[in-house]
Amino acid sequence: EYKSYLSMVKSRKTHCFIVTERFGFLSQKILIILFHNGNFTIAGKKYSVHKIKRLDKNYKDQTKMTIIFMDDKKRDIIFEDSRTRETFFQTLSQIKHIHRSETDVPQLSVFCGTWNMGETELDKPLEHLFDELGDHIVGYSRRKKTPYDIVAIGTQEADINDKTWIDILKRALRTHYPGVNYVHLATQSILKIRLIVLVNAAHMNKISSCETSCVRTGVAGMVGNKGAVGIAFHFGATMLSFVSCHLAARAERRSKRYAMYHEICANLNLGKKTKFSSFDLSNRFHHVFFLGDMNYRLEADYQRVLEHIRSRDYPELLRADQLKMDQDSGSIFYGYKEGPIHFPPTYRYRRGGRDDYVYIKYKSTGNVHNVPSYCDRVLAHSIPNMRCEQTGYFCNLMFKASDHAPVVATYNVSMKHQFWNNPDGNSTDTDDSPRGDCLKLRFKVIEVRIKSRSSESSAFYLKFFSYLFEEVIQSRPAPRILADFSQELSRPDLHTSFCNYNVSHWGWDDLPEMDPILPYRGYISNEYIHIQVRSTGSDELYGQGVLSLRNRITSTAERTFAIPLTCNEELCGELRGEMGTWGMSGPTAANDGELSFSERLSAPNTTTWIRNTTSS
Repeated sequence: EYKSYLSMVKSRKTHCFIVTERFGFLSQKILIILFHNGNFTIAGKKYSVHKIKRLDKNYKDQTKMTIIFMDDKKRDIIFEDSRTRETFFQTLSQIKHIHRSETDVPQLSVFCGTWNMGETELDKPLEHLFDELGDHIVGYSRRKKTPYDIVAIGTQEADINDKTWIDILKRALRTHYPGVNYVHLATQSILKIRLIVLVNAAHMNKISSCETSCVRTGVAGMVGNKGAVGIAFHFGATMLSFVSCHLAARAERRSKRYAMYHEICANLNLGKKTKFSSFDLSNRFHHVFFLGDMNYRLEADYQRVLEHIRSRDYPELLRADQLKMDQDSGSIFYGYKEGPIHFPPTYRYRRGGRDDYVYIKYKSTGNVHNVPSYCDRVLAHSIPNMRCEQTGYFCNLMFKASDHAPVVATYNVSMKHQFWNNPDGNSTDTDDSPRGDCLKLRFKVIEVRIKSRSSESSAFYLKFFSYLFEEVIQSRPAPRILADFSQELSRPDLHTSFCNYNVSHWGWDDLPEMDPILPYRGYISNEYIHIQVRSTGSDELYGQGVLSLRNRITSTAERTFAIPLTCNEELCGELRGEMGTWGMSGPTAANDGELSFSERLSAPNTTTWIRNTTSS
């Protein structure tokens, strides 16, 4: 079969891969041939790229991937190495993109709603939860009745079973957005804490790797009356995570809420099937949405709070908000963004109305005094160069049975797109280097100021994680300790508050050369490098951060950079550096024009050709 297509291969109209296909416990070697006309063969059987629903990479093992067809049949494929898998994935994705029958999604619209239902039944039709216009909507919104791509609804103290709640939600969405079908993607719940994610049916073929998790933080860490539930998935190449929580109540339990938040972030088992499993939750995904009854209170006098509510002086109220104060200190939700709050506190309303608040809550264990507070919140986190535009943040006063009002946040978020070849046949690479050059990443210098946990200074080394690399790469131990950042790295300033700590310095010879799986600028600039700072003695993690390579690898790029470092979701330091020169390796073609991406992949000296193909 291979010889019959050899002439076409030499004319660069096809790409050949010898791979291993697995069937349960059995496996066999097969030949896959990709044609530029939109067809491909697997072990002699012909397919069209139009029959492919999705290509799923295995993010734990970079030699594996799955082809999923429109009839939901799958073919699990194992490659000789990660370079070959990435070449195959890029080539088939490119051919599929060229012959696509559907348009790309430029951005995602996301609806996040959180509601403590107070163990009550619905007093109004649920379709009003999706209203963005009316007297019962307080705050700001885009005020358009256009359907969202993703809908995430988190509830607390919900006295209704999962199946019934899903049916009510889907019916409400059909009523509010006629003609639009939403598909239930996943549900996760513990006792009366629940999170449901629904996806516009038009996008379901882009969804993959869905996973759920929960963390109980109630009595003895076993009871599920407090805690969090999470759902994560891939939308194309974009990784999304949604977390709904219910934290400890009462104003004086601020430190308890701090502990619960960190326990949730540490133990939610989301994104752990990737090479970034040792990173914080916020650094494992492109976008994270954190919502729920967080129970943070206003530290202010009850009558003074009522006066500010009557005058709609919400900024003055937020000066006393516990969550804002803790977030500003960097101890919780570092890097998360919350839209402007232009609505009154959503707790504790008198049940059955929305005109006044109830100060005293009568309980068998003793009366509790509750100042009206912003307990119900939605925050979002995105890694560098991923846009997250908040289009709305409001409370809905239509539903009056609970002492909480529902809170809604809406977003338009950017997506991580595939590295494509342009339709005219030219590569998306726009560098000015000679064609055929193979690029290697190198830092000129890196310096780290990090919060120390003891009076004795620790020696550190760096670890570099990226889908660009086959393996995790690490530096030598830092050979120098400075009193402050070097002069050439003084310009990028994150204004972190760790001035009293020394700076660890790595020079050119202390930092490794990093060899990308595919050495093309367009491919590299679409990725990230996750960096960890670890002690040389105990290998203890001291800090971590994410560096985007976008606009950093061209000849006119800004080479110096500064990124914050976190550990266990708390701000703990700062890393500054400078991108070094590019190492050139591999063959160099004649200087009569740039080879297209397809041609480079077809050339005998690239990884498209499996080693020992002839003997195979």
